[in-house]
Amino acid sequence: MELIDGVNQDVSQKVRIKNTKELISYSYAVAGTVGLMMSQILNIKEKIAQKYAIDLGIAFQLTNIARDIIEDSKINRIYIPHTWYKLNINEIKKLNKNSIKKLQSSTKDLLQLAETYYKSAFKGLAFISFRNRFAILLALIVYRKIGIKILSKNYSNLYDREKVSFREKILCVLKCMILFLFNFKIHKKTYRHNEDLHKHIKTILV
Repeated sequence: MELIDGVNQDVSQKVRIKNTKELISYSYAVAGTVGLMMSQILNIKEKIAQKYAIDLGIAFQLTNIARDIIEDSKINRIYIPHTWYKLNINEIKKLNKNSIKKLQSSTKDLLQLAETYYKSAFKGLAFISFRNRFAILLALIVYRKIGIKILSKNYSNLYDREKVSFREKILCVLKCMILFLFNFKIHKKTYRHNEDLHKHIKTILV
């Protein structure tokens, strides 16, 4: 039901996000909830594991938002919090010198925020069974690669919808194999989730 409520926000005539709290709340609703559902499908019992599953969903959604800034503006949607750079829909569509600077800063902030959630989600992979871990780890690596490419190609999201090529996916698979075999040695009972990551959705999760 939370997922449905989140998706319903996107079918309104326009979408505007006021602040970081609304951004994280929205990302939880449309993607963090999917992480929760996946943790049930994968039969993960530990309660703390659900927090990491939420983090992976939020990281994916923040990457989506950064990638699709221009496309979203064409359908009257802005997911960049207004309190960050006071962007409006016309500024995004015009792409002048001033708006490009704001959008570059917004992109960087979105992807840096996503990175904090990716790092947390990576730890949570230790809770996933060995047979399912590889697929989730690969999804994390491939999706994170989108943000890395956007920044390395001088904010390519402002001119094109960034994708991961077939060759890059093969490299992601190789990276995934290395991490899969040589990580997750820390016993999961020692893990402590960073509660600051959920401060904006604390009331929702109660």
